[in-house]
Amino acid sequence: MVLQQIIVSQMGWFFPLLIWLVLLCFFCSIFLAIQDGVIYLKKLHNIPCDRCIFYTGQTCLKCTIHPYKALTEEAINCQDWEANTRNYSS
Repeated sequence: MVLQQIIVSQMGWFFPLLIWLVLLCFFCSIFLAIQDGVIYLKKLHNIPCDRCIFYTGQTCLKCTIHPYKALTEEAINCQDWEANTRNYSS
């Protein structure tokens, strides 16, 4: 009976602490997921394909030199990249 009273009296601080720890872990995991997403998006913004002279913009053939690498992470350090200097305005 005394052991039961001790356990019940200790639950008054244990469960709220447990709930706060679970919430803290939840919000930390959300923060880390957002941080990973931002890092990944910054990496994707380094893909230079849309500014390359060999980029066609068509869905069937995006790049005339490396069609399977175009617009992927493999294209970040493309050896054949050349700046597009064509003027399309009339």
